[in-house]
Amino acid sequence: MKIAAVIMAAGQSSRFKDCKHLAQIGESCLLRLVYKSLQQTNIDDIYIITGHWHQQISQYFAQHTNQHINILYNPNWQAGIGNSIAFAVSKLTDKYNAILITLADQVAITGAEYQQLLDTFTNQQADISCAQYNHTKGVPAIFRHTTFAELCKLAGDKGAKKLLNSRQFNSVTCTLDSAAIDIDTQQQLRQYLAHKMG
Repeated sequence: MKIAAVIMAAGQSSRFKDCKHLAQIGESCLLRLVYKSLQQTNIDDIYIITGHWHQQISQYFAQHTNQHINILYNPNWQAGIGNSIAFAVSKLTDKYNAILITLADQVAITGAEYQQLLDTFTNQQADISCAQYNHTKGVPAIFRHTTFAELCKLAGDKGAKKLLNSRQFNSVTCTLDSAAIDIDTQQQLRQYLAHKMG
């Protein structure tokens, strides 16, 4: 089975008032840390979906890594995360049996936790394997090819959550409390860094 990981980094991050995807953490940045965590798994390929900050993200990886980075630019990123997910899946649907979707600001998830999600997906043979945290289902989530047609119908600001709760698909959960941590504001970033250092 061939599985791709898709990191959603197309948004404007307006609440952050800057490119939060490239916000510095130590000697790295949010997006690169998520990328590195996924590299520690048996995922076949990793893609970054860009939009508003495409040029800055492309330049960052060109300057900070020698390896080829798969970057897909969604020209309609302003249409919302649903549109960006549909765009990504439509580009990859013929190449992969499943796609893992995660967010560029889910910086606390480790490679071991991503692998745990992958193992759950592989062992349970479900259509969807998703994170569970704070008594809810969410991303990161892995979607089997049986869900691709529905993912390609997503639009607007609604992500893939409706598929996680749909009776149309068999889904299993994997407890990932770290998935509850995402960075939307600079204050949240400072709080995360303070907690991490403390």
